[in-house]
Amino acid sequence: MPPFTNVQCTTCGESMRAKCVFGPYTLIRREAVGGMSHVFIAKDHTLDREVAVKILSENYSADKRRVKAFKEEAKVTASFSHPNVVRVLTTGEAYGRLYIAMEYVSGGHLEKHIKERGLIPEIEMLPIAIDVAQGLNAASATGRLHRDVKPGNILLDHLGNAKIVDFGLALRTHGGKAYASEIWATPYYVSPETIQGSPEDIRSDIYAFGATLYHALTGKVTCGDRTMPSSALVEAKRKIVPLRDIMPNLSDGICRVVEKAIAFDPKDRFSSYDEIIFLLGEIYLD
Repeated sequence: MPPFTNVQCTTCGESMRAKCVFGPYTLIRREAVGGMSHVFIAKDHTLDREVAVKILSENYSADKRRVKAFKEEAKVTASFSHPNVVRVLTTGEAYGRLYIAMEYVSGGHLEKHIKERGLIPEIEMLPIAIDVAQGLNAASATGRLHRDVKPGNILLDHLGNAKIVDFGLALRTHGGKAYASEIWATPYYVSPETIQGSPEDIRSDIYAFGATLYHALTGKVTCGDRTMPSSALVEAKRKIVPLRDIMPNLSDGICRVVEKAIAFDPKDRFSSYDEIIFLLGEIYLD
């Protein structure tokens, strides 16, 4: 039976999606649907464990650019190892569909937690932010930009530890800069220079990191919507409401970190994760 097949119960006649064998895995349930892929929780029969299997959408199986980006994601993530980055276990193809098998992180993504709870209290968000900054720092050390940092790409395990996933838009920097031919990132978190087509560097990821913290701490995105024209979105990013105006009970320290991270001009942002990690650690211990 091909994967994702709807079958009809012979007793009650109800249509249901069957668990399907897909390569060396049995797909148990769909976990997420992205722009170009589906993520399933699956049973790995070889090693007798649950894994996450990301499968390229059938619509893009013949799209050379998407196929290249999908393969690149696996290569980038497998090129370094860090506790705060989701591990790639293997890649392959089944039923003509490319897939990436990754470690299963059981707590769901940060976006789900924000939606369910409204926002994440500062005391809970600080260790998550430190984890994310450490994972991004590890990627940066290999000369990679993530380029799609957002709550949906931050997974939490059962202990609340954060792991970054989805390096599908990642670029290797040259002389500290990266050049992208297309913008696929999420408007709420993407940096102004990315929208304008200017060269990106570590400060572009730091902007998205800051915008993610802003969303988590307030329950509100910094600005814009998915249909806003690029020029209007850039202008909106000049006029982001200060964090303190929305959440007056936040500490001065976290407000300073977030607002420096999302400064409109890259020159006014942090230039490394080391300083961010240090400052967040001090705030957490205060």
